[in-house]
Amino acid sequence: MPRISRLRAFVSVFALLPVLSIAVPPGPAAAPVKAAKFPKGIGDAASCRALAGRVIGPDMRIATAEYAENGTMVGNTQIDAPVCRIVGVAYPTADSRIGFEVWMPPMSAWNGKFRTEGSGGSAGAISPGPMLTALKTGYATMSTDNGHITDPDAPNGGAEQRWALGHPEKMIDFAYRALHVSTVAAKQIVQDFYGRKASQSYFVGCSQGGHHALMEATRFPDDFDGIIAGAPAWHWANQMINATWNSRAALLDPSALTEDSVALLHRRVMADCDAIDGVKDGVIEDPRQCHFDPATLTCKVGDAAGECLTPAQVAAANAIYNGAKRSDGTSIFVGYPRGSEAQWAKLWAGAAPGGSAFDFFRYSVFQDKNFDNTKFDYDKDTDRALNAKVVGKQTVADVYNVKPDLSAFNRHGGKLIMYHGWADQQISAFAALDFYRQIVAKEGQARTNNFLKLYMLPGIFHCTGGPGTGNFGAAGPALQDDPQHDIVKALDVWVTEKKAPESFIGTRLNQSKVADRTRPICAFPAQAKYKGSGDINDAANFTCAVPPA
Repeated sequence: MPRISRLRAFVSVFALLPVLSIAVPPGPAAAPVKAAKFPKGIGDAASCRALAGRVIGPDMRIATAEYAENGTMVGNTQIDAPVCRIVGVAYPTADSRIGFEVWMPPMSAWNGKFRTEGSGGSAGAISPGPMLTALKTGYATMSTDNGHITDPDAPNGGAEQRWALGHPEKMIDFAYRALHVSTVAAKQIVQDFYGRKASQSYFVGCSQGGHHALMEATRFPDDFDGIIAGAPAWHWANQMINATWNSRAALLDPSALTEDSVALLHRRVMADCDAIDGVKDGVIEDPRQCHFDPATLTCKVGDAAGECLTPAQVAAANAIYNGAKRSDGTSIFVGYPRGSEAQWAKLWAGAAPGGSAFDFFRYSVFQDKNFDNTKFDYDKDTDRALNAKVVGKQTVADVYNVKPDLSAFNRHGGKLIMYHGWADQQISAFAALDFYRQIVAKEGQARTNNFLKLYMLPGIFHCTGGPGTGNFGAAGPALQDDPQHDIVKALDVWVTEKKAPESFIGTRLNQSKVADRTRPICAFPAQAKYKGSGDINDAANFTCAVPPA
C-alpha cells in the first residue's frame, strides 16, 4: 500500500485496545505453558466470555474475549451482527509480539468454517473490513497484525518499516511466521468456542495478502484447505529491488514521471491496443499482444506541450516496461504490461515512492537508515541484499521469497485460486504468470489443473479498481451470492464438492455503484472472446476460449 490513506483499511490491534499491555504479559513466558482443559463451548455468549485469559498454547494467549449481542465498533468498522470478538497475542520468540483478532458468529449463524483475511503493503494492523465480510457470510474469521505496529504518522503509511531496524525476528514474523502462528491459535479458539473444529479452513488475501497466501501454501501446506491469492507479491525481495528501479527516475528527476506524462502514455497505449481483441471497450484483453513503443511520443520541434514525452520520460517508461536488470542485461524482476501506466505516477513518483521498497533496504535489509535508494547498485547491491543474513543462515531471499513448489499443498488436498489484474501498477501481472508457469513446469498442466487455477483480469488495477470487471467477491463485492459470481464461494465448492471453477462472472460498478458491465473471467490460458454480436457490456455475449499460440 503506497499511501497512508490505504492504511485506513487496517486497524492496529493494540491501538484499538490500549489496555492490552496490562491484560497481556509484556513478553513470552519463561517456559512453555501447557494449555489447560476447559468445558466444551457451545458457541454462545457464555462460551465466548469463558475464553478470556486462556493460554491456548506455548506463548499464545487470549487477552480479551467480548460477546456483543448487538454488534460493536472496531476502529471505524461497525459490526452490525452478534459477534464473539477475541483479541490474542503470540510470542514465538523473545523479540516477537504478534497480535491477532478472531471474530465468531454465534452457533446458530456459523457455517461451520474458518476463514483468515490477508493484509496489504507492510501494514502492521488487522483487516476489519474483510473480517466483517467473512463474519456476515457465516465464517469464523481471523486477521493478524503481522507481528508489528505500523506508525500511522509515517509519510509512507502502511509501507513504513522502521519497526524492522534492529529486530530481525520481526522481519521473519512479517514475512511468514505471524500468519501461521495466528492461524494455529485461531483454529484452537474456534474449536474451543464452538466445541468442534471447523470443517474447512480458507485464506483470502491480495497484494501482501497474496504473498502470505503463497507462503502458507508452500511453507505450511496443512494450514488451509483452500486459498485465494490475489496479485501475489511472491518474489518479494526481488520485487522490492524492482520497485527501487521503477522509482529511481523520478527521485533523480521529478519531471521524468508525472501525472501528465503517464496519462498521455496511457491514452496512446489504449488507442493503439484496445481493439486488438476485436472489441473497443476500454480494456486490453491480453497486454502481451500490445507492443506500443513510447519512443514514438518523443518530443520534436513544433510538438504541443503535453502531447509528447521528453527523453527522460521515455526512458522512465521503458525502464518500468523492461523491469530491473543487471548491467549485463540479466533480469532481476519482470517488467510491467502495456496498459498498467494509469497509476504509475501515484506509486513511482513523489516524496516516498515505491511502496514498501522505500523503507525496505534502509530498515529491513541493510539495517542502515541512511541508505539512499538512488544509490542502489543493481549488480553489487542486488547480491548484497538477497544474500544478507536475517537470522542464522536464513538470507533475505530465503525469508521473503516464496519457493514455487506446491507439491505438499497438493498432497494435502488443497485448492488454490490466483488472480491478477493486467493493469496492476504495483505488482506486475507478469509475476503471477511466472509463478504459474513454474508450477506447471514441475507438475505438468493436467496435474496443476487439479489444484491451481489462475485468472488474469483485463483492465484491473492493483487488487481492485480500473475499467475492467473487478467485482467478483474477493477485493470487490460480487454481483450475486453464488459460485458463478463470487470467487470465495467458487473456492468453497471446489474444496467441498470437487467442482473446479473454469470461469465466473465479473462485474463493473459505475460511480453510483450500479452494475454497468459484466464479463466472463476465464481460467488461464483462456480469455473472454466476443461472440460477434450483442451488447459488449453483457457477459452472455462472450465465451471463454484459448487464443491461438
